Amino acid sequence: MGSVSNNDLISNETGSSSDGDRHKHNGAQQHATSESSSEAAKGGQGRMEDQINDEHLRRIEAMFHEADTDGGGGLDMEEFREAMKKIMGNVEDEDLDIIFMKVDTNCDGTVDWDEYLNYMLLEYREKDSLQKQNIPLYFPKPLKVVPVPQCEPIVRIQFHPYQAPQADKKVGEKGAVPKTRMHGRYLTVSRDGILNYWSERFKLTRTINLDHLKRTQLSSSSQPIWVTDMICLSNLNLLALASTGRDVEFFDISANKCDIVFALTGLDGYVVVMDYWTDGTKGIFCAGDVDGAISVFISHDVLHYGLFNSGAMKPIKSGGRARLAVPALLKNTSKCYLCFKVALHNEWCHQIRFLPELNAVATCCASDQTAMVLTSIPHSHKAKVYNSAFQLRKGILCFDYSAEFNIIVTGGFDRIVRVWNPYVTNCATCQMKGHSAAVTHISVNGKINKIISISKDKNVRVWDLQDCACLQNIHSRNMPMGRFPIFSAHYNPDTHILVMSTFLIGVLHGVVDDVDSIDKMKTSHEHSLCTALYNPNFKQVVSGCHNGVISVWDIMTGEKMMQFQTSPERAVEVTAMSFDGPKRRLITGSKDGVIRLWNFNNGALLLTLPLVDENEVTGILYINQRIYVSGWSKRVMWYLDVKEDMEIEYRVWNQYHAEDIYSMHVHGGKMLVTASYSGDIIVWNIDSGRAFCRFNAYESPRPLMPNRVIDLNRNLEACESRLTVPSRQSDEEEEEDMDELEGLHFAFPEAGQKSSGQTEDLENKRSNKSPRPKSKEKVKPEPINAEELEKPRLAVEKALFLGTRERSPDTAILLTSAADGHIYAWSIHHQGGLLGKFKAVHSEGTSISSMSTDCQDQMLLTGDSQGYIMLWNIGKYCYCMQGGQEAPSQQKGAVNLPSLIPKYCRLEGPRRTVTHAAQEVIDGWTVSLVPPPLLSSWRCHVKNIVSVEYVEHFHLIVTASLDCNVRLWTIAGGYVGTFGQAPWRVGNPMAFPWDLPIDLRRIGSSQTLKVLNRGSRPHWHCTRRILNALRFQRKQASSSAADNLEQVTTDPRIAEYTDEQIEQTWKEWAVKGKQKSLILGQTYKPKVRHHLPTCPPDLQSSFSSREQLRVYKTIPYSNLLPIIQPPVPDLLKEQLQKTQEGADASKHIKQKRLSKRAPMRFLAASKAVCRKNMVTRLFTK
Repeated sequence: MGSVSNNDLISNETGSSSDGDRHKHNGAQQHATSESSSEAAKGGQGRMEDQINDEHLRRIEAMFHEADTDGGGGLDMEEFREAMKKIMGNVEDEDLDIIFMKVDTNCDGTVDWDEYLNYMLLEYREKDSLQKQNIPLYFPKPLKVVPVPQCEPIVRIQFHPYQAPQADKKVGEKGAVPKTRMHGRYLTVSRDGILNYWSERFKLTRTINLDHLKRTQLSSSSQPIWVTDMICLSNLNLLALASTGRDVEFFDISANKCDIVFALTGLDGYVVVMDYWTDGTKGIFCAGDVDGAISVFISHDVLHYGLFNSGAMKPIKSGGRARLAVPALLKNTSKCYLCFKVALHNEWCHQIRFLPELNAVATCCASDQTAMVLTSIPHSHKAKVYNSAFQLRKGILCFDYSAEFNIIVTGGFDRIVRVWNPYVTNCATCQMKGHSAAVTHISVNGKINKIISISKDKNVRVWDLQDCACLQNIHSRNMPMGRFPIFSAHYNPDTHILVMSTFLIGVLHGVVDDVDSIDKMKTSHEHSLCTALYNPNFKQVVSGCHNGVISVWDIMTGEKMMQFQTSPERAVEVTAMSFDGPKRRLITGSKDGVIRLWNFNNGALLLTLPLVDENEVTGILYINQRIYVSGWSKRVMWYLDVKEDMEIEYRVWNQYHAEDIYSMHVHGGKMLVTASYSGDIIVWNIDSGRAFCRFNAYESPRPLMPNRVIDLNRNLEACESRLTVPSRQSDEEEEEDMDELEGLHFAFPEAGQKSSGQTEDLENKRSNKSPRPKSKEKVKPEPINAEELEKPRLAVEKALFLGTRERSPDTAILLTSAADGHIYAWSIHHQGGLLGKFKAVHSEGTSISSMSTDCQDQMLLTGDSQGYIMLWNIGKYCYCMQGGQEAPSQQKGAVNLPSLIPKYCRLEGPRRTVTHAAQEVIDGWTVSLVPPPLLSSWRCHVKNIVSVEYVEHFHLIVTASLDCNVRLWTIAGGYVGTFGQAPWRVGNPMAFPWDLPIDLRRIGSSQTLKVLNRGSRPHWHCTRRILNALRFQRKQASSSAADNLEQVTTDPRIAEYTDEQIEQTWKEWAVKGKQKSLILGQTYKPKVRHHLPTCPPDLQSSFSSREQLRVYKTIPYSNLLPIIQPPVPDLLKEQLQKTQEGADASKHIKQKRLSKRAPMRFLAASKAVCRKNMVTRLFTK
């Protein structure tokens, strides 16, 4: 319970801002650093929750009851501070206030023990779930299947390095070298003796039939034998092969050879498993047979003396093979060799391996009493061999050893992965369950704390060695390797590659060692972002994505503090987010219209508001204890924020938008603005809920009367309820609404049926007699008119109030961005209108998708659909344009933000904003076209920026984009980091990531790279040198061409001819047929380009359907010539005639034979008929 992870204390190391070369800066970063250095100094001892243990919790519970002096059942903020200081010691009041605000989400001013404990439990649970979710997959890529040109299963896979492995030496030891990854090749052998060589990328390089070699060179019998095991002796360039022939044969595989060298004979039973170990000098070869016995052969200097004693080798005949009898080797007494044989199991061995750290040979079998046995290696021939047996029901089928933790990991028929202490044989230290079939192969990597197990049903699981939890489960359906189980597996801990085999080869590539490169490829979310908000109370950034996932980030370090799903049943896109008034709760709106309230610090769902409309929510605002919602329903509604167990009151305002609402913003808690897809901008009175003003830049620059809209596509009851005056309204509001009905607007959903402001009688509206569309009449589809095609360009993407300005005819307090890339400045005074507009994008087809300002409205931040961000100085823009007042004065102690942006951020080149005219007159109304000063511009993302927010306290900018990333920038354009990647410390500029984002380095413009590199242009120095070199080469080429021209004109042979004669000679040479080749002579003809005909030929179509054959292009064609049959030789004619005559003769003979047989058949049939008639007559009589 002590690891509850909140960002209550800023966990940054103490340190002031340093003026390093990397961030030697501009005033912006120095100012931000000076303000945030004090924040960074608080985290010297870590977060306070990390120091809470069980004893602290018991004391906190007791103090909750003791500190409740007023008897209200809870602690207020002062009582909470005193209680926590008594227990935790010297803690800052600000940190305790943050904890209090996190727990007191209902803002009632008190916190009781149950509320505090529930908060901590929920946060701990969500934090643990987040930690498990953030663990990357060890095998992120799917299985790669490699086909094998054979029909028998592969019984063994081995990796043969090109360089023999050396003995592991400690750093500082003589001869110690840094360990590098071994390069080599893979060897596989099938049951019928087919040996294949594979590259590291599993390209088949060589195939050898070992069974064929044995039959032709070594064996006198022709009986087939099955290969049981194979092992590579890398430092000896030997390959040991065990088979059912009771011999272990050794092949020389050096220099692409595969010749048999010698064989071990005289074994009591055939060998089923083998192992070889060497440290470069000593070599140990182990073999386990079908009877459960093991044979161990040790050479103390394998390179000098060899692996086996050559004195026991029998003499060989010419063309034969060298034979080493195992009984003779066991009788050897040489000091250079040590051999022994021990009967351990009553069943055949499943695996054998020498463990140098334990100086023992480990074997396993499927027996209960001797499931696994550790056999110690004696130091001499006379020393006794000791065994240590592990007992386990159903035995052990596979095992592996971890030298880092000194443990043995096993698997068997009971489907359980066990971890053993080598010195405790009676029980395992831990168990991991999850397999549904017997575990046949297992590997452990102690460096990364991973266990990989494979079961008989081809289920691959990755386990955490410390937590004993399953990290990844690869189901058998994702292992397309046939119906048979895995026969062999090889795991390479250096390359993190797992190779498995049946009749095919399957390869799983694990994660690489370069963690930094993995972090750079991560994104903040798995799906595109909806928005990102900054919470100044907790110094956190809250982001939501289209998959319904909310993530909470610490802005000081970039670490993810919390993550939860808004719709656990099914993923629903989050489309809008906002904080409540005290900024303690998060309000989310989804695509299905559901509004939810959350405690975003622990992921607890506090409340779900009643569902009024199932359309997508695009805007949420919290104003005066009310939650205002707008979206694709084309209406604005509000919910009353009440306490728990109280009925939620809500109200839907009248509809004045004919299209979807895209944006919504508030001014001073009194005015609300909504902007829609059709370009309408409606300004509302929050208190009365009335729309008192409408703007549309494509209709008029002056204020317009809002048009009431009745959507007849809704049901009749809803329509009638809107036409009648609600009972909640007062008499005055009723009269105002009746006056507004003169501009009533009916919206029909059918194409071509939208009315344009038809006005009806007041009596008809009072009696609810509205026209209804006739459903029986078939409406013909009409083509889309120009007005419909123009709507996407008219759409208002964002609306933003300037909160520090007051309403005035010559002062703009409302900024809107349209889909054409322009920003419009509006005065919402009844005598005001459109005061100015300017283009805020670089290229055509780009729109402004997000806008925000600082608290003093000094600077406007815009993000567009191409991923660019722009900073504008709007302090004097469209403010008191008639000269009545000066620009608004800054508050005392406020920072002049434009002065923090260095000069190198100014836009240069063709992308800078150029104004051709200072103003424009529309319908007699003058509109300013002069843009505000552009302070800086750079590219933050590669896709649409959905949110841009300025952080006042640290002078930072938070951006979110459809490229799934949330990034943090300084006001001067310095890259701080991407949330979810490498961490940073805001208080320490030297802790910022050194490298820029990969995507921006790849596609960033010169302006972007200049801003991100703080004014320097390292890539353009090389470009300038290349351009200078090309310019110099061009000058040389032009000068050499002039010299050649002079030489040509001065040639006496050419000077004899005039220009007309030279031109005529050229034309003759260019005529077809006049050219000739130096090699082919006059027969050479160049290729002729066929030109397409100007008009296609007339083709007759025989299609019966409406669609006719349309010819767009034709290829050159010509009429076909008649086919001329070649003459038949006389000899062939005679042969054909003879053949025809012979066929006619045989046919004539056959007809004669048939004619002779026909009368006899007729006579026999007549006799049979007569006999039948006589028999019938006799029976009738």
